Amino acid sequence: MYLAKLTSNGFKEALQQIDTIVLPVGSIEAHGPHCPISTDILIPERMAAELEGVLGDRLLIAPTIPYGYSPDLAYFPGTVHVSGETLAAYICDVASSWLKWGIKHVVLLNGHGGNIPALTLATDKLVSKGARVMTVSWWLHFSSTILEICESQGHAGEDETSLVLAIDASLVEMEKATAYEKRSKGYFKVPDMVTYTFPEAMNGDARKATFAKGEAMYYDFALHLRDLIEELWQDKIVS
Repeated sequence: MYLAKLTSNGFKEALQQIDTIVLPVGSIEAHGPHCPISTDILIPERMAAELEGVLGDRLLIAPTIPYGYSPDLAYFPGTVHVSGETLAAYICDVASSWLKWGIKHVVLLNGHGGNIPALTLATDKLVSKGARVMTVSWWLHFSSTILEICESQGHAGEDETSLVLAIDASLVEMEKATAYEKRSKGYFKVPDMVTYTFPEAMNGDARKATFAKGEAMYYDFALHLRDLIEELWQDKIVS
């Protein structure tokens, strides 16, 4: 059930049977020469739509928070960067508004790696207010599934490009897709880091992306998300 499509009274009525809200969090940033700058918004929104298809009468889907923390890729035109402190406070304020109306479970669908520290901080604050929070960053938490479908993962690489193709192929300029397979060692952070890790605002091999791979990933993501939310509802917090 989409929150933005409800009236105020409709929202109040929905809360009689729903205590869970899904909040996609994305970013506007460069994604290679071939993918749209809204990639990190489009993917979690599609994931939310898949959830609406399987659990739509049991949860609310909120409008996406579109801007994220992206200092490195701010080097490229079109990227919007907000501070981590601002992002964390904004997410917390938004979700806190729902808590006062009776929402108990907050599901954060993250589309952008740079958002993770801010989401962690926001989550801790929401938990201190009594919320039960689940955060999913698809490329991390579903990596094993992705690598059963794709040969590799990367920013605007095979997996991410495939996911955009499955949403709207007209948004991807596949003739401009490239490959850059060097990765940060993880130990270092230096000025102009982007020239080492994302010289064309991407890494991985986008040339291997296909619509079919994207569809297959969304299908598996929906199953995983459904199971995770069911576990949250059933209080299966530890294994």
